Amino acid sequence: MAILRWRGPGFGSPFQELERMRNYMENAYSALANGVNQLRRNYTGVFPLVNLAEDEEKLYLTAELPGIDAESLDLSVKNDTLTIKGSTKSEPAASEVNYHRRERELGNFRRSLTLPVKVQTEAIEASFKNGILTVTLPKAAEARAHQITIKNS
Repeated sequence: MAILRWRGPGFGSPFQELERMRNYMENAYSALANGVNQLRRNYTGVFPLVNLAEDEEKLYLTAELPGIDAESLDLSVKNDTLTIKGSTKSEPAASEVNYHRRERELGNFRRSLTLPVKVQTEAIEASFKNGILTVTLPKAAEARAHQITIKNS
């Protein structure tokens, strides 16, 4: 019985090559995962989380702001950009506390969104209840769809 040996150029056995490829993929995956974690450390994430929807007449924005007081929020619209600013209060903690996980950021935040259409800034309404900011933005007249009557000739 003959034993087959891999004699490919610059490689070991086929199993060594498969192991090398597996190690390469694991390292690539780890680097990607660490890169995402590094990105999370450098850019704490998108806060607040928002939904932006529309109908024919208005835009509707909801933003999740748990633990935020309405008095600490600043909402503004300039041109086609809506900006939400505010701050989170620090949590009181004993000096001996060691965090095992800390995902909620503390301090100032700012989130700006480009609106898809022009809005009537003087008619914007906002309310805040149970940590949810709700903003209704009426579309400007030129941004609304207009029905055109077709004449029969």
